[in-house]
Amino acid sequence: MMHGDQRRRRRGVWLSIVLMYVALSNAWWAYRSITTYWDLVSHHDPRTPHWPFLAMGILSVLAVGGAVGLWMMRRWGFYLYVACWAAVVVVTMVLRLPLQAYLLSVVSVLLLGFSIWPRRDELL
Repeated sequence: MMHGDQRRRRRGVWLSIVLMYVALSNAWWAYRSITTYWDLVSHHDPRTPHWPFLAMGILSVLAVGGAVGLWMMRRWGFYLYVACWAAVVVVTMVLRLPLQAYLLSVVSVLLLGFSIWPRRDELL
């Protein structure tokens, strides 16, 4: 069993920075999605579907959980994050968001994937 200091050294500085970015950006998207959802609900806007914003908020919260799992060097954290990312891509397709939204999400998942790849054998 390793203590926190040994685990932090295994994780490395770069991966720690990437995981903080992933966690904070998903926390921001959770906030934005849920506030947009409540704004749509409170104004009873029938032109825009409400459920995709709620789904994106929930998926962003789950993605933060995946980042926390990766912070603890758990393999399930990576699987949870990638599953949330794939579901968010589907929701952005439903919302017909511009290409930049897809590219930003692809960059985030690739950044995480390339950062975790050298340490994949250390995931528990």
